[in-house]
Amino acid sequence: MDNKRIKLLAIRSLKKADGESKLNESRIKYDDNHNERMDPTLAKQLRERKHSLGNHPAFPEDDEMHFEEKMMSKRFSDVLKRFKRHHGVDEINVNEVTKGQRDLMLKIIDLEESHKDELIQKAKEMIMEDFDVDEGDLVIEADLTTDFTLNLDKTKIKMNPSTDIEFDSHDELVQANKEVYKRRMVNALIQGSAKKVNHMFNLIDEDLQDMEPVLPSLYSKLMSSADYMYMVQDDTKPRMIGGLVNVEFPKTENDVPKIKAQAICLPVLIHEMVKGLMEVLAYHSLPKDPKIAQFVIDKADFMSAETWDMRLGPPLWEKFLDALPSDDYKLKHHVFVDLVSLPPEKFNDCFREILMGSRKGKAIVNDMLNDVKDELIDDEFDNVVDRISDDEFLGPEDLDNLDSGTWFNN
Repeated sequence: MDNKRIKLLAIRSLKKADGESKLNESRIKYDDNHNERMDPTLAKQLRERKHSLGNHPAFPEDDEMHFEEKMMSKRFSDVLKRFKRHHGVDEINVNEVTKGQRDLMLKIIDLEESHKDELIQKAKEMIMEDFDVDEGDLVIEADLTTDFTLNLDKTKIKMNPSTDIEFDSHDELVQANKEVYKRRMVNALIQGSAKKVNHMFNLIDEDLQDMEPVLPSLYSKLMSSADYMYMVQDDTKPRMIGGLVNVEFPKTENDVPKIKAQAICLPVLIHEMVKGLMEVLAYHSLPKDPKIAQFVIDKADFMSAETWDMRLGPPLWEKFLDALPSDDYKLKHHVFVDLVSLPPEKFNDCFREILMGSRKGKAIVNDMLNDVKDELIDDEFDNVVDRISDDEFLGPEDLDNLDSGTWFNN
C-alpha cells in the first residue's frame, strides 16, 4: 500500500475517532465554579434516553440537548451547591461522602432513639397540614426503625416482560401502552414531590434543637449527601434501604386510605409518608378497567426505575410548581389530581406545555385552579375516598389485586 493511501486511511480514522469522541462527550452544562461532574454513565444514559422515562411523549421538543439533560444540568448544580453549603466544603471527595453517610446515619439513629414518638407525631402533623388533611380522612401508621417489616413481596426489580391479559383489540393494547408511559411520568412526579419536601424538618427546627441541638444540621448533611450520591454513582452501586411505604385503599364505603410507612430516620420517614399520600391522590391516574390497570402497574412499577425517578422527579415537580401562582400553592395537590386524571394524550399535551413554562401551560394550570375554586373543594381526601368508591373509577372490589407497595433506596 502506497504512502498516499496510508495517509488517507489514517485521516479517515482520526476523523471517525474524533466524531465518536464528540458523541460520547457529556452534554450536561456544568458550573465553571465547580470541578465536580455527574457520573459519565448517567450522563450517557441521559443523552441516549436510556432512563426510566425514556423518550417520553410529554417531554418538549429538544434542540441540541434533550429536555431532561437541561433539567438535570440545573438539578446537578443545585444539589452540588446544597451539599457544599451544608458540609462547609469547596471540593467533594466521593469516597469521603460514602463513609460520611454511614457515620451520619449511625449518629442520627442514636440521637433519635429517645425521641421517636415525638418525631413521628411531628412528621404526621407537618404532612397533614401541607396536604390539608383532617383527622379521620385517612390513617397514617409510621415507625422509625432499622427493622423493616412491611410486606413488599409483590414489588418487582425489573419491568414485568409479559402478562396474561387478553385484550379485546389491538387498539386496546395501544391505549394500554400509552397508559404505561403516563404512569411512569406520574411515578416520577410522586418521587419528585416527596424528594422536594424531605427537608420539611426545617419547619420544626426549634423543636428539633430542643431535643438534640445537632439534629437539624445532621439531617441537612445526610439528605444533601444522598442527593449528591444519586448524581455521581450509577445504578450498579448497591444502596441501602432507607425506608418503605405501603398504601391500602378503601375496601368498603366507610373505609379510608391507610398509609404504612417505615424509615431509618425522620427526613426519610417524611419522604415515605408523602409518597404514600401522593399515591392516594395518583389513584385517579389509573385506567378505569381493572384489567388494564393491572397491566399498567405490571409494566410501569418496578424498583430499577426508581433511582431515575429520584433523579428526574424533583426537577419535574419543580416545573409543575413553577406553573402555579404563589398565592395558590396550597392548591397544588388539587391541581395534581386533575392533571393525572386526564387521558394519556391529553395529559401529555398539557404536561408538555407546563414543562416548557409556556403561556399555554400557565393558562392550563390557571383553568384547573379556577375549576378547583369553583367546585369549592374543602377537603381533597374526602373527595378522593368518595371517588374511589364511585363507579367512574375502579370499584373497591377491584383493589385487592392491585400492587400498592412502593419503596425508597437511600
